[in-house]
Amino acid sequence: MFVILKDQADISDVVKIKDRDERLSAAYEQLTEHANSTQAGLRNFFDKTGIEYTPYYLENAMEVRGGMLIRLYLLTRPEVDRIIPSPRLRAVPDDESQPGYLTEIDGGVQWNISIIGADKVWDEFNVREGSVVIGQSDSGVDGNHPAIHDQYRGVTEGDDYNWFDPWDDTTSPNDEGGHGTHTTGTILGADGIGVAPDAQWIGCVNLDRNLANPALYLDCMQFVRAISRRQSVDRW
Repeated sequence: MFVILKDQADISDVVKIKDRDERLSAAYEQLTEHANSTQAGLRNFFDKTGIEYTPYYLENAMEVRGGMLIRLYLLTRPEVDRIIPSPRLRAVPDDESQPGYLTEIDGGVQWNISIIGADKVWDEFNVREGSVVIGQSDSGVDGNHPAIHDQYRGVTEGDDYNWFDPWDDTTSPNDEGGHGTHTTGTILGADGIGVAPDAQWIGCVNLDRNLANPALYLDCMQFVRAISRRQSVDRW
């Protein structure tokens, strides 16, 4: 179950901080300090009773592994706002990679690029977004696909801080559904496929063939949030 607390952090004051790194640090510190303090009572109870849980800070919430009795108890707690289901559904048949029918690239400008005029921006303004890193949260990304392999930031830096899979704990880019590979290609696919072909990407698996839950989405949001300033934290 996904337990949302009443007291949500107000970090609106951080917009006044001009320096980006300082602003990100201040937001992270305020969010985590608030979550640690307001969740302390529940965490202490869960630790003493052996109930498994995962705390979150981007939304002041917790994913709790428990049944009806735990739910009824949580509804009596004054700090709890509401409880919603957080099932980890899995589709059948078993996981299996589903690549598209095109696995090679011909180097020509594709119709999707020409119809929005992205190739004109490349040619006339020499803008291909080489300074941008895309945070992709989807079904995963096929890191071996030739259109996007070289743009993966982990090619040069390694998979740490560039790939996260809260579904299956895989350690390198993969895609069991294909959708994330498709959207990554639309964004930055090489040789006429993507809009920003010089951009880099990092990835996170927040759903498996369109199945997910609030906690998995937050896992990826917190991962991308933390990686924006390369924080090394126990839980994204």
